[in-house]
Amino acid sequence: MPALPTPLAPGPRLFYFGLLLGLLLAAGQGRAQGPPLPLKRLAVVRDSLNRLLARDTRPDTQRVGRLNTLAFALRVNAADTSLLLTRQALRLARQLRFERGLLEALFNLSYYQRAHSQYDSAIASARLALPLAERTGNRYTQTRVYYNLARIYLEQGNYAAALGPSLDGLALARALGSPRVLLFQLVTAARIELALGEYATARAYVAEARPLAPAAHDLLSTGYLHQVAGDLSRQQQQWRTARDQYRQALTSYAVVFNKPGLIDMQLSMAEMTERLGDYAAARSAGRGLLRQAHAARRPEMEARAALLLARAWLPARADSTRRYAALALAIAGPGQLRPQARDAAQVLAQAHDRLGQGHAAYRAQLLASAYADSIGGEDTRRRLAAVQARATRSRTQVELNVARQRERLLRQQQELEQLQTQRQLVGIGALVLGTLLAAGWLFWRYRRRQLLQQQTQDAALRARLAADLHDDVGSLLTQISLQSDLLRETPAAPAQTLARLERLSDTSRRAARQMADVVWGLHASAAELPEVLAHMRDHAQEVLTTQGLAVDFAVSDAAAARRPSLVTCQTLYLIFKEALHNVVKHAHGATQVTVQVSASGGQLCLRVRDDAPGPAPTARPGGHGLANMRRRAEDAGGALHFVAEAKGFGLVACLPG
Repeated sequence: MPALPTPLAPGPRLFYFGLLLGLLLAAGQGRAQGPPLPLKRLAVVRDSLNRLLARDTRPDTQRVGRLNTLAFALRVNAADTSLLLTRQALRLARQLRFERGLLEALFNLSYYQRAHSQYDSAIASARLALPLAERTGNRYTQTRVYYNLARIYLEQGNYAAALGPSLDGLALARALGSPRVLLFQLVTAARIELALGEYATARAYVAEARPLAPAAHDLLSTGYLHQVAGDLSRQQQQWRTARDQYRQALTSYAVVFNKPGLIDMQLSMAEMTERLGDYAAARSAGRGLLRQAHAARRPEMEARAALLLARAWLPARADSTRRYAALALAIAGPGQLRPQARDAAQVLAQAHDRLGQGHAAYRAQLLASAYADSIGGEDTRRRLAAVQARATRSRTQVELNVARQRERLLRQQQELEQLQTQRQLVGIGALVLGTLLAAGWLFWRYRRRQLLQQQTQDAALRARLAADLHDDVGSLLTQISLQSDLLRETPAAPAQTLARLERLSDTSRRAARQMADVVWGLHASAAELPEVLAHMRDHAQEVLTTQGLAVDFAVSDAAAARRPSLVTCQTLYLIFKEALHNVVKHAHGATQVTVQVSASGGQLCLRVRDDAPGPAPTARPGGHGLANMRRRAEDAGGALHFVAEAKGFGLVACLPG
């Protein structure tokens, strides 16, 4: 770290702790620095940041922020140290690719280069900073870069080039709404208009800027405003008003600038004092300012101080005027200070004339005229270029506004089309949704109706099964009870008793089989015809083979593929079971039973036939089995008929399915 000037008395540390903390937080995040600090606070911040930088040497983004903050704080009162710090921050920010830190370092560098009349370098640094400000979204520092560019071009006398960044910065400052930022931009715009001779426009900018000063809380911007107001009064030869404005500017600057930083304002005040005729006071101020400007290596200020002394001595001592005018001309001549050189040559001609040195006065007047012609021609060219630039910018702005208006109209048209499309999509969506809801409601009603029908059918089936259970199984259980009572109460021969026991056993088996069939029927499924057919095969084997009867059981492919209802399956099975019971009971002498299940049209048909010898009657006597089978078929929506053949007996039942 470079050595810094001896700090001023820091004052109470606690008083400045909040300020220092805010600066450090901003530095750690690479944010833009705030307004310049008063000298006492600057000493505290400078010492604290120096200690932090010495204690924490890690090359990170926080160090970049601290270097930038310290460099910016010292930019006015320790410019050389500020430059060293800025270069360190610049190198480290580039190594770390830390764009926010690089932006602040480039701005600090551009500020230093402008303050030291390195205008080309200052423009290059500012041009590098602008895209970084846009890319990082740092609009505050972007306005500062615009301000610095405008100041550079203004100090160069390039008014046309100064207009662009000044107006861009002013537009951006208005968008930001920061009083401090807007104040700086307005004052810069006023200075440009003043240089162009547009005094009314300059006064309008100054009038707009005045109410912002209290809210800006920035002594530098307040002093800058008073300085420009003083320059405006000076151009209109309102010397006393100008001196009052300069005095107010000096009051603000004195808090933040050291002695070299105040030379400009002190010179302006002394020049107004000379214009008001107080030559003794002007000479007294001029001598001190000449020494300070020489010590600060500020040639432009040194030339102004020498010229002030030359004018202040003119009414009293022409030889002193000649000496100071020659000094001012020598300082201003080799450099770019042509306005000071012109004025010095003019005063020198007057001094020679009073001393009776006509030839020397003539040469000095010729030199003054040459400078005046050069400055006047160049000033005319600059003003003309500025007028052309303003016109071009206005035309470009009009074209841009037209393009924006056209783009806005196109965007509105697109938004309208999108809105119409959205409305159409909403309408279509509502229609589709309504259709889906209606379809869903209809499907729900259909399914509900189906469910109700299925529940009704299931309830009817279970009612029939309960009736079967009551009629068939109940009848068999009653028979078992009566036969048991008969065995207990009526004595009989052993052979008769044995026959009764066999009948009791047969009745019990039939009751158990009937109960099993009813229970199975309760759990049968409408989609399980193969299971029903398998159960029919098992029942046929169980009932017929025990009676010595062969079974021929055949199912056609068309019938096996059917999926009849639960009612059809149950009815088919009950008719089949009743038919086998009739075969066992009445087909005496039969040896084989043929069972066929087929599909005909929309019906499922069952055919049961035995081969009992002799012609069979149209209906076998005994019980109500055949009538029950017909009733079951009709209840299920089908039909049943009997077939009496030359040998055996058969029946055919056709059910829906």
